Amino acid sequence: MVGDLTLEFREQFKNHFPAKIVNTSYVISLEGSGNPIFTNQVGQVFICYNDMGEIELLADSFEEMIVENFFEW
Repeated sequence: MVGDLTLEFREQFKNHFPAKIVNTSYVISLEGSGNPIFTNQVGQVFICYNDMGEIELLADSFEEMIVENFFEW
């Protein structure tokens, strides 16, 4: 699934963002609206808003993203 999502992301955004971003990142998930959440070579986690064509940094690492969003019961 990660491979398919990544290939779709690369194809969809190849003309919208620099090749360095698109070709060296991989999609790890989709959020509720279908926006891809991806990580780059240094481990930063981003979200790409399909409708706006913008990228936002969510966390400096996957670990940070999990810690910030995991709530104990």
